[in-house]
Amino acid sequence: QSEEVLRRLKAQGVEVFHTHLYKGFGMAAEMPEMEETKRVAGIAHRLGLKVDTYIQWDTMMYETFFAEEPRAQDWIQRDAGGLPILLTYGYQQSYRYRPCFSNQEYLDYLKKIVRYAVEEVKTDFIHFDNFDLNAEPDSCHDKACKSGFRKYLREKYSAEMRRERFGFENVDFVNPPQWNASNPPSRMRVIFDPMIQEWIDYRCQTMADALRQMALYAKSLNPEVAIEVNPHGITGGNRAWEAAIDHSRILKWTEAFWTEEDPNPGYSVDGRLLSRIRSYKLARAYRNVLMTYISDDPVAMAESLAFNQTIGFAGSDRLTPDMLRYIAFYRRNRELFTGSKDVATVAILRSYPSITYDQARVQLGTILVEQALIQARIPFNLIFDEQLADLAKYKVVVLPETECLSDAQLEAIRKFVAAGGGLVATGQAGLYDQWRRLRVAPGLKGMIDSQPSARDYEEEVAPVAITGAPVRKEFEKGRVVYIPGVKFDGRLPEFGSFFRVDDRFWKLPKNAQEITDGVRWASRDDVPVQVSGPAYLVSNLVEQPGKRRMMLHLVNYNAKKAASLEPVEVICRLPRGQAAKEVRIYSPDLAGSRAIEIKSTASQVSFAVPVKTYTLAVIQW
Repeated sequence: QSEEVLRRLKAQGVEVFHTHLYKGFGMAAEMPEMEETKRVAGIAHRLGLKVDTYIQWDTMMYETFFAEEPRAQDWIQRDAGGLPILLTYGYQQSYRYRPCFSNQEYLDYLKKIVRYAVEEVKTDFIHFDNFDLNAEPDSCHDKACKSGFRKYLREKYSAEMRRERFGFENVDFVNPPQWNASNPPSRMRVIFDPMIQEWIDYRCQTMADALRQMALYAKSLNPEVAIEVNPHGITGGNRAWEAAIDHSRILKWTEAFWTEEDPNPGYSVDGRLLSRIRSYKLARAYRNVLMTYISDDPVAMAESLAFNQTIGFAGSDRLTPDMLRYIAFYRRNRELFTGSKDVATVAILRSYPSITYDQARVQLGTILVEQALIQARIPFNLIFDEQLADLAKYKVVVLPETECLSDAQLEAIRKFVAAGGGLVATGQAGLYDQWRRLRVAPGLKGMIDSQPSARDYEEEVAPVAITGAPVRKEFEKGRVVYIPGVKFDGRLPEFGSFFRVDDRFWKLPKNAQEITDGVRWASRDDVPVQVSGPAYLVSNLVEQPGKRRMMLHLVNYNAKKAASLEPVEVICRLPRGQAAKEVRIYSPDLAGSRAIEIKSTASQVSFAVPVKTYTLAVIQW
């Protein structure tokens, strides 16, 4: 935290200095270090750096915290037996008690730290760390959570709806679910009990509401303060069930978030393309910047520029030569990244109830479908339940094993297809409602005529054995493709605790070609870009309409092992009636930029471009 270090970081191109502020011991115990952070923030601001301050979200180191605030003994999470719930790293940190986020007194204490950060430190960012809750069976059963859960059910549902949902109206004696050794929650594959479903939802909403409070409070003190958390991204886990994280609720209140669990990007010896693309697309869906560990890997740096449109995390004190090279490249060409929007005509739905209630099947099917489109270089956006109401900007919506759809969502999909949109659905899509109650008639009936019944899938842990060719159909003005199953290539790895679909599963499905051909047919071949190349070449297309240009990002995920790729062929569609004026390529591996030869017609341009690790092709019309 010396001025010398800050000056060096500034000279290297770093723009934000991340430092500690509060770790959970209580403000009285930590005040000397908090004052030190205030001093260092002053130096950073004088040098023109922004400051990001770390605040521990969910730990109370009880020995010092209780001495300062005796009431805090009533703020901690307690299990069903009344014992404190711990946030533990290894075996020797039993002093880390988790606070209860249903307890307003704890949130009011946290606001005092936020006020210090904004008014005293004059921070530019606030980073809330350890942003999650323990997995079952270590969930909070204290008085605040019990009463909060009951109130939540009363306010969410009318008496009539509670009877429909639970079979009874009075929820005054409802308790959070309990577990035993014979029935561990980590082995529950399908979650169909309505009260467990609602308890998951309550925990997710509690975290979102607490973050909303903190974000609004911080911005009431300074509207320019950015909020940042670390809920992780899309890593194959059931984040709602395991950690009380529903990204679609929390990322409305943040400008940036961290993922620390994604695999290092690359191309494995068994042909798996490992990436953080899903997490980057999640961030873009909610106008966030993703932070993740990229500082020692040029492929990771290239991926961040391609899908994050910025560097994000640059590293610690001593930046690597590669990071310095990528920072310099980004700063020289920053105007090509800022304000860009992803270009995609395909949307893949990540359904909260479908994944949460049947993780092993739906998460796996979704990841496999995403993998097929990533490696076919078909641009797509991730969308979430609330975004089904506005599909107008897409040509195709994909429902990968999307079991649970409400009546309103089904109606939105039906209207989209009837008006000329494309639908690609797989497996059990639409067979259940939003509470995972089996529908009497399949939800997509009429658009899909030959869908197997839910019973046909019952014995399968994952969507691998259902056979049958894809069925294509015209539906009013639109097109529908139904694929009976998404087929894992090879023998499925053993699912671990909570059925995490880790990177062992991240392979192209056996029927990847059927999936991508179906998407192209449903879109009437209206895909904005076609890129040739090997399976480890990935692309991302963005645009800056006001500047009349598109940027095609190309990343070689096998750059550590393979030499530079031969020039890859690109065909890119332009806005109607426009012709390309110039295509210029940029790369950290090139000195400057250079124009390349193109073939241009109205609304289309083709060219060939070399790729070492990362190349950016800028198409001006």
